[in-house]
Amino acid sequence: MKNKVLFVIVLNQTELLDDLLLKFNDEVGQAATVIDSEGMAQHLSHLDETKIFSTIRPLILSDHTENKTIYSVIPEEDLELARQTVRNVLKDIGEPDTGIMFAVPVLFQEGIRE
Repeated sequence: MKNKVLFVIVLNQTELLDDLLLKFNDEVGQAATVIDSEGMAQHLSHLDETKIFSTIRPLILSDHTENKTIYSVIPEEDLELARQTVRNVLKDIGEPDTGIMFAVPVLFQEGIRE
């Protein structure tokens, strides 16, 4: 088995989901799974005022009410291509409320067609 990584993108700009998936499919050529997700800041913003200090509430609020988490098992040699594909769609992933991406090694896989 070639070395594989689990490539994960947490997308805050959900309006870019279709563009990102199409570009990922065209450029990287790997299948991906998309799940609905919610960040800790979004979840905490729903808590009662007594559970979170009102003075810090504005610091954790976001304009986004949901995220999409995309994950794909890809060959390690395609990792830089996958990262660049995400950057091309999201432009500046370092900006707030854009998203994050990371990868972790895959020790084994079963049920994934090569």
